[in-house]
Amino acid sequence: MFESHTKVVPPLNMKGKFPNGLADALSRRPGISQADLAKAAGTSQQQIGKLLHGEREMTALWAEKIAPALRTSPEKLVFPGLRTFRAPLLSWVSAGRLIAQEGVKKSDVRKYVHLADLPKGDWVVLEVQGDSMDRVAPDGSFICVNLADQRVINDKYYVFGTPEGDATFKRYRSGSPPRLQPFSTNPDHETVQMSGEMLVVGRVGRVINDLQ
Repeated sequence: MFESHTKVVPPLNMKGKFPNGLADALSRRPGISQADLAKAAGTSQQQIGKLLHGEREMTALWAEKIAPALRTSPEKLVFPGLRTFRAPLLSWVSAGRLIAQEGVKKSDVRKYVHLADLPKGDWVVLEVQGDSMDRVAPDGSFICVNLADQRVINDKYYVFGTPEGDATFKRYRSGSPPRLQPFSTNPDHETVQMSGEMLVVGRVGRVINDLQ
């Protein structure tokens, strides 16, 4: 539903079959040896050497084991040349009714996460609570919201709010009147009219189902 078009630029000095960003990341940490990486990843120095020269694929599992020791993100190890940025993981957002919900507050940072391959904007990450949007974002998943994009487009996904600070995650449907529509396997959720008091907090650009 949320498309991604990633352009990967392999390092010029990578001769193996599986290009990755390990050599570049290691060059930025001269105090860390291949032996140190092997110990951190729970593997042999020989295996690290194969990853370093592109003879073994840099899988997500390898990247997650190695990245902390190099103080980089797993994405940069798997996708060399990929530009990433940090975005704050804030509180949660309701995927239910627009009632009794605290608004999106940028001061409530739980931690920062790395995102990639998204357009420029003011991005935040919110945890979804509720099942009114579970066809695209199940309860407990995370949505990446661009606070700088408040243009409403039919059939796109947004976080809406009120002046009082309430917020909800829904699909926008144009018409007379415009509507906030659930996208759920639960038939109990109903479409509601978008009143003049409702504000567009930001447009949802990506759903993440597993955020460690």
